[in-house]
Amino acid sequence: MPAPAANKRVKNKRISRNIIIGSEAWNLPPVGHPDRPKNIPDDHTKRWTVYARQPEGDPSLTTWLNKVQFKIFNTYENPLRTCENPPFEVTETGWGGFTVDIRLHFQPISGEKAQYRQHFLQLEKYGDEKLQAQQEKTGCVRSEFLEVVQFNEPTEALFEALTSEDQWNYLLPATAKGGKKAAMMGVGPNGRPKRGFPNGERSAQLPEKGGEDVPFSQEQEMTLIQTIREKIGEVGKELEEESKRRAETEEKLKALRTELGHEAAQQAAQQASGDRSRRR
Repeated sequence: MPAPAANKRVKNKRISRNIIIGSEAWNLPPVGHPDRPKNIPDDHTKRWTVYARQPEGDPSLTTWLNKVQFKIFNTYENPLRTCENPPFEVTETGWGGFTVDIRLHFQPISGEKAQYRQHFLQLEKYGDEKLQAQQEKTGCVRSEFLEVVQFNEPTEALFEALTSEDQWNYLLPATAKGGKKAAMMGVGPNGRPKRGFPNGERSAQLPEKGGEDVPFSQEQEMTLIQTIREKIGEVGKELEEESKRRAETEEKLKALRTELGHEAAQQAAQQASGDRSRRR
């Protein structure tokens, strides 16, 4: 049987993979504190990590991901950081947030171009009171999002890798063997299957329903999409109202200019008349 081709495409097939893009930030001890690490600028108040991580229980990230490049703020030494092996992350210290450009490079067998993502480095507490209280308690400000990478009509070589049992082997103990079947025996502390085992079956897609061990699901995704749509609608209404208020203000200003211009003309005419009278 011939080996799968690295350039021939599998028609009418699409495979998706999940990746978590996020960051974590912790407070640094103040200047002079014995626990403060050495050689850190005095104005740096946070230690942070920006990362691209594999969701728990998902197929191995390195099956399709070759390396990750992080473009951090240009005041840092060597702002373009390349991670060729897990963990795909960069840790630094600083005092303010900024947008990190992230470039995902796929395995050569994919024949795919790199894809770009962006993530804002959140250093300060955010969200509602409950979330901020949790951040205060743990001392960690975490901001992350689930991204979906889709391979439309993948190469034969990539398709074989993404459907191989070997991508589950990392879940097994070092002494275990048996590929996908053995990997499916991995369960959480409560005896339930970990995320990635919806209804006891492996899937590369998001499970339909959420749960204690399912941090991301299609149901949660649709809820988030609906929330975003509602927020977009609210912003649209606010913009419309603001446009109306602006138009009304401009009309008032126009009327005031007209009125003030007429009075100013009269005053100038009266002043000129008075000057002529005095000269006589």
